[in-house]
Amino acid sequence: MKEIKYGQFGERLREERLRLGVAQGDFAEACSASRNALLQWEKGEATPNAAALALMAGLGVDVLYVVTGQRAGEAESTLAPAERELLQAWRQSSEQGRALLSAAVDVLKPV
Repeated sequence: MKEIKYGQFGERLREERLRLGVAQGDFAEACSASRNALLQWEKGEATPNAAALALMAGLGVDVLYVVTGQRAGEAESTLAPAERELLQAWRQSSEQGRALLSAAVDVLKPV
């Protein structure tokens, strides 16, 4: 069985928080934790409990990645709220709306 290295856990947690664009204070509050607790998690000095991990998952954190280092894949549950909103707009859009969204994606693609 692969051993979990807590320093890497903290690095991955910080990476996920930054991917979602959430400030430390806001992230800690959303996880019902203190900013100091979050700092300890991100430094790899402590780990969050299951309740905090569940709250993180609700924010779009890929908890499997944070814990194991393996990505869960592109699942709706791992999308940031803004990404979920775009996906929902696509799903609920008319044919014309989808054409507009597709045109926007073409403009945003890196060259």
